[in-house]
Amino acid sequence: MGDAGYWTGAVHRLFHLALGSSRHRMKPSRFHHLAAVSLLTLVAFAVRAVSLDVQPLWRDEVDALRFATVPWPKMLASFTRPGWNGPFYYVLLRGWVALAGASEYGLRFFSLSFGALCVPLAYVLGRRLFDRSTGLLVALLMATSPYLTWYSQEVKMYTLVPALALLAIYGLRRAIEGSKWHWWAALVAATSLACYSHILAALLIPVQILLYFAWWPQARKRWAGALASLVSLTLPYLPLLAWQAPLLLQERETGFLPYTLSEMVETLLNGWSLGMLGWGWSWGVVLMGALAVWGLFFGGKIRNRFALACWLAVPLLAMWLISLRQPLFTDRYLAWAAPAFYLLISLGLVSLMRMGGWGRWMTVALVGIIIVLNGVNLWRQAATPIKSNFRAAAAYIADYRVPNEPGVHRPSGETGGFTCYLPLVMSNCCGFNELVIFQIPYAKYTFDYYFPEDEYPWAEGLYTNHRSADGSYLIGEREVADGMQEMTAGRDVVWLVATETAMWDERGLVQAWLETNWERADEAHFMRVDVYRYVR
Repeated sequence: MGDAGYWTGAVHRLFHLALGSSRHRMKPSRFHHLAAVSLLTLVAFAVRAVSLDVQPLWRDEVDALRFATVPWPKMLASFTRPGWNGPFYYVLLRGWVALAGASEYGLRFFSLSFGALCVPLAYVLGRRLFDRSTGLLVALLMATSPYLTWYSQEVKMYTLVPALALLAIYGLRRAIEGSKWHWWAALVAATSLACYSHILAALLIPVQILLYFAWWPQARKRWAGALASLVSLTLPYLPLLAWQAPLLLQERETGFLPYTLSEMVETLLNGWSLGMLGWGWSWGVVLMGALAVWGLFFGGKIRNRFALACWLAVPLLAMWLISLRQPLFTDRYLAWAAPAFYLLISLGLVSLMRMGGWGRWMTVALVGIIIVLNGVNLWRQAATPIKSNFRAAAAYIADYRVPNEPGVHRPSGETGGFTCYLPLVMSNCCGFNELVIFQIPYAKYTFDYYFPEDEYPWAEGLYTNHRSADGSYLIGEREVADGMQEMTAGRDVVWLVATETAMWDERGLVQAWLETNWERADEAHFMRVDVYRYVR
């Protein structure tokens, strides 16, 4: 973690820049502020890079690799495919994989880059809306945020979309202030790319409309540019809206848990304040929430504070309304609203600092507490197993595997020519007298990323959760016995790789049949993945 004295000195110098100088000190120059932002960007890069591949890839990340490596016709078709999410991100990731490869570190470095980019973007927006002190403090919060660090270490679009959202809102502010037309172009480009990176980034458009009116009457003089931008952001996407709207409005099962509005607020507040593991709950959440509320009511210009409130409230309320018909809420879908939360906290800190005397010292103490909270939670996220550990599960089975004839081997983490987009089918490779059963079968994609053999016999675990209209199960023990006997016929060894089993076999019938009819020879349990070895 570095020498404590060094970091204490660095934080002390940063406080002088962010919180202003005493009357006896020279006012920090623009160069000093730029140097501080550069330092914070490097800090953001470092805290994300040092533990980038500590957690293994989970299924969403492997899916991102699969979608990024499909044949070009499929990839281009995804731009107009109803219900398909993030085609632009997968195009970018495809290019990145071609340059950097498909190792864990290489894949995640792409997200890390956008996560670090969010720091200077947050600074320039905070400075533009308020002042340099607010900009520096929000840059500090963004750089050390356990929540944003987590998603900077995940192969998904949850750092790209916040970066584009920051750029879009900054472009809107510059355009309204009377800057040249290219800021309207930047607004349209950033918003469009965000929408094509994640479907719910379309909520940026109503946020921007409210921001335009929040900055009235200054915005009134820029109505032509605003109207042209709105037309550019809506008319080309009306056909897409016609396809996508029914998916968002119909009642259907989504795989997400239902949340009330208060539960959504609590989830976001906990995550944005303390990250994935929440060390320091509940007082840390109360502290961050109280500072954000203080900043909302007492920090900076009221129009800009209202703009931040809109940035937070609109996507949350829209998500809640959509989820009334089909549950869709997960905090990462609203990660692009997190900068507004950190901006409000920064406003609260600056407001306290400007009270002078005790306010300045209280601000220093509060910033120190936040840094400690962030530091501990960053360390815990790096040191605690959280994601499904198919890395260890694949290595465990690989240590047992003794093929009857030589297999095709590849280094762990390589994708074998990027053919991982192929659909799941049952394999009957005759080189082994063993069978690997995946329960749930979708886990095979993540397992294959780590498993050193290209070909091996495997099968999908039986799906037993089908129910009739009265709620009774359609598949019972007899049907499972028939299916399992056929599946395992002629095998001497059966492996069961079980993860998220309740989604596929909530009664555990498949494993119960194996326990009854085979002998369990060994087992191993990893984070969210259980492996069992059965012999006759």
